Order: sequence, then structure tokens, then C-alpha cells
Amino acid sequence: MFSPLVGAFRADIDRQIGWAKEEAKRQRQHVLLVGILLGVAALAVLGAIAIGLIALHMWLTSRYGPFISLGIIGGGLLVLALILVLLAINRRRPRLSARPPLQMAQPAAVLGMLGQNTYGKVALGGERALSFGSEHIREGSRSTLLGTLALITVLGLIAGRNLRR
Repeated sequence: MFSPLVGAFRADIDRQIGWAKEEAKRQRQHVLLVGILLGVAALAVLGAIAIGLIALHMWLTSRYGPFISLGIIGGGLLVLALILVLLAINRRRPRLSARPPLQMAQPAAVLGMLGQNTYGKVALGGERALSFGSEHIREGSRSTLLGTLALITVLGLIAGRNLRR
């Protein structure tokens, strides 16, 4: 009786898994390429900074001498490092963003199994049950979680049979 439905379900799941694997492979290749390009760009920037410091050293050496030139460059880099450290220390940690609301799928409403007048009653009762259940799941022990999941499974089976009639 359920064999065609299970076969269609498995075929759909296999198709979704295949798509997810291909998409993950494509994304991984893209990230790798971007990482390589950014790494090479970082090396180019470091080379440009090194050449600039060498040129600055040569210019300062011709004007003030080699030791004063190294002292000026070292002092400038020390000041830059201190400024960056102070900016990093004074930076505030971002606050936690708001938790996203629960996205409860309501298959009975989607499939049109409930009428307009009964849907409101079910939604009100379900909202209280949802808040009670989610609080127990968040703050309860592992046995409470398993018991809650078992109870939800049994209630889902009972509700599914009642809706089928």
C-alpha cells in the first residue's frame, strides 16, 4: 500500500542528496580558488611593503645615516603596531542577535485538511502546547527530551489517523 509512496519519497531524497553533494563540491572549489587568489594578493602586498620600506631606508640613509634611518623606520612601525593594538582592544564585542522565531510548518493547513473555523481553535491550543513543549526541551534533561519526543510522535500518529478519517 505504501510501497509506491516510499519509493517516490526515497527517489526524491536521493535526488536532493545528489544536488546537495554537487552544490557543496561547486562551493568548495569556489572557496578554494578565492582563497588561493587572496593568498597570492597578500604575498604581493607584503612584497610591496618590503620594497617600500627598503626604498624609505635608502632615502633616509642618504640624508641622516644608516642608524637614524633604521630608528625612524622601527619607531614608525612601533607606533603603527600600538595604534592597531589599541584599536583591537577598544573594539566592542558584538551583541547577540535576536533568536529567530520558530518556523512551525503546518501541513494540515497547507493541505487544506482543516476548515477555517477549526483552524483557529487548533492554532490557539497548539500555541500553548508549543510554548510548553519548547520550554521543556530547552531546560529539561535528556530523559525529558526523549519523553517529549515520544509523546509528540504518539500524538502525531493519533492526529494523523483522525484527520485521515
